[in-house]
Amino acid sequence: MRGSPELDVAGQYADSTSGLSFLHRAWRRFSDNQSSELVNRLGSSEENQRLTAAGDKPFQDHRAKLRIPNQHEARMLLDLYFDVCIATYRMLHRPTVEKWLSIVVENAEASRTLWHGLHRSQASIVLSVLAVASFHQDKMQSSRSFSPINVIASESMPQSDALFCEASEVSDAETGFPKLESAQSRIIQVLYLLMSSRMNQAWYTFGHTLQIISALGLHRREVRKRATNRRDYIEEQSRKRTFWVAYTLDKHLSVIFGRPRHYHDDDIDQDFPDLVNDEDMLPTGPLGDGTDDCHIESLVVHAKLAQIAERISREVYSIKPVPDHDRITASHRLGSELRRWRSSLPPFLGAIKPSSLIPSFRRQATALKLAYSHAVMLAHRPFLLKTNRPELRHLANESISECIAAAQDVLENVDRMERDGRLFHAFWWTHYVCFCALVVVYVWAIQRNDREDTHNASLFDLAERCLKHLAEATATNSPSRRYAIILQELRTEAKKRTARRSPEAIQPPANPRQSGGAQSSVPPNEWGLGSPVSLEPTIPSMASFLDDWQTTDWLDLDSSAFGPFPSFDASSIAWTS
Repeated sequence: MRGSPELDVAGQYADSTSGLSFLHRAWRRFSDNQSSELVNRLGSSEENQRLTAAGDKPFQDHRAKLRIPNQHEARMLLDLYFDVCIATYRMLHRPTVEKWLSIVVENAEASRTLWHGLHRSQASIVLSVLAVASFHQDKMQSSRSFSPINVIASESMPQSDALFCEASEVSDAETGFPKLESAQSRIIQVLYLLMSSRMNQAWYTFGHTLQIISALGLHRREVRKRATNRRDYIEEQSRKRTFWVAYTLDKHLSVIFGRPRHYHDDDIDQDFPDLVNDEDMLPTGPLGDGTDDCHIESLVVHAKLAQIAERISREVYSIKPVPDHDRITASHRLGSELRRWRSSLPPFLGAIKPSSLIPSFRRQATALKLAYSHAVMLAHRPFLLKTNRPELRHLANESISECIAAAQDVLENVDRMERDGRLFHAFWWTHYVCFCALVVVYVWAIQRNDREDTHNASLFDLAERCLKHLAEATATNSPSRRYAIILQELRTEAKKRTARRSPEAIQPPANPRQSGGAQSSVPPNEWGLGSPVSLEPTIPSMASFLDDWQTTDWLDLDSSAFGPFPSFDASSIAWTS
């Protein structure tokens, strides 16, 4: 296997899973002299930023902009947080947070310190929740230029940023030993940093959070011989929920950033939380046997999916030399595990159409569908690359069918979200999975040749629309420019390849497998639509690049939009709100 060379960019090390080495090679292949100019400028605008936030949109002084909402506004935001914003990351006990929220708002109205009567970490949780919900509300209502909590916010700093900065300062001022709430507040802050595209700060904050979680021993099962030492039921379940949220987030971020996973299953024996809704929990235990659908079930099944993704990363994408046969065998075995996972889902998270569900379950079902499709692509996409070994060709073809169907599922969901006016633009993970799906479709198109009798024109047309959705949804954050450059290169090459094929060879599209999603009703355009992003027709061919592409290079591509390097041009440094 070809080794990926180490690279030092702006003084930062990049190994074969970092994405920086791949992006550097891509710039040299695609942009020639332009890439050299950009590399020479690396680090220029970030040298004045703190190490843990270099390359991210900076926060401004928030003191003059901070406004704590009144009780009515705050309760609306809390509802939005639990019903829409967090999907499967449900680690907080809602009735407890509601009590803390009332205290924080009362303190603000009485001009007391916000944490009066609380621990700092508890007040920080409230502020972090308000920041996340305010961000989503601002996204929902930006077209109407009105948001109850942002109505007096200036253009230079949204209230969500001000609330986040206050939450972060309260957390940083914490004293004494860490508490469960110390970890919870920082996990919510990580989610805010991710959704606001401050990826580097999110990475370092998450690393600090994991140290707190380890110090608290949340990764270990508690076995108490003496009943007097037992925690109350709510805290016990909250500890389990918090760990598994962190575990799941760890698996996602390791793929996005192309960096090693922090948690390894051999070091963990923590149980999954009980399937009990918040309103059915007391300090002494659950209130009988619940019969309703449970919000915590999505957390548990998402964590189980993350466990499979952990094994995919370890076995299929090992950076050590692994025979192709072993990789493809692992891919098919783990693909079977993914199908069993999907078949085990309760009806409200799997079989029932999300549009028929209440908002909270709808968000959970949609998030799990995307996470499943991403895991399928992760397992099977290495085999989109050509193999000359006859004994592997049949298995590779099965993997390709699985992978393309998963990519189509993602794009259909994204297109449906956009048509229905749902918050595609507010969900960082959805943007990332959409990016992965588009890459799969474009690489698949590039690798097809004239001997193949059809290409899925409907799928390419769907990709056109979703690329436009993605460009519009991320228009005001830094990764959007990186998404655009990467996808431009792949899309341009795919268009050149398909243009070489005879129109008579193009047949009506057939789904590689029945995905269950709605088929596109837009007629095939053979890539004739105008691009949602600017394209350069003189980009050199990528044939040699794909010929030399190895399994671990998929990880490089994954992380190429998020690495610790600056924006692509001077205009990118002029951040917008």
